[in-house]
Amino acid sequence: MTECAPNLLQQIGRTGRAMYAAFEQQVGYPLPRWRILAALIDLEQATQKQLATRLSMDPGALTRQLKAMEGDALVRRITDPADNRQTLVTLAPAGQVLIDEVQPRREAFFRHALADIPASQMETTLAVLHQLEQRFRDQD
Repeated sequence: MTECAPNLLQQIGRTGRAMYAAFEQQVGYPLPRWRILAALIDLEQATQKQLATRLSMDPGALTRQLKAMEGDALVRRITDPADNRQTLVTLAPAGQVLIDEVQPRREAFFRHALADIPASQMETTLAVLHQLEQRFRDQD
């Protein structure tokens, strides 16, 4: 292992935490919940299991987020009539309104965050991150 490897992994964690905090501050909505709303736009309706898989999210953490979002009337959760062991999730009208309101701020956040990073650096960084992700997934 090279000497810089632990620092790289620590930096990834610090960067992720900083990004989540900045996203919520600048966009006005937590990134984990935004990701759920965005997935529901694509899927229209999904089981909680499908959402957890798509978002690579712990099912318990997803359930906590969905309960809070349901309390805010952003999503609807119902028992699947075809399989009462499953919970179906859909975007509620207020969720769509929130997406429409927040989307421009989200786009501006990512535009600003990635501004002035040369394409070659972006490609190298993405390649390293994909390699690390695959290595971590292979450990399961």
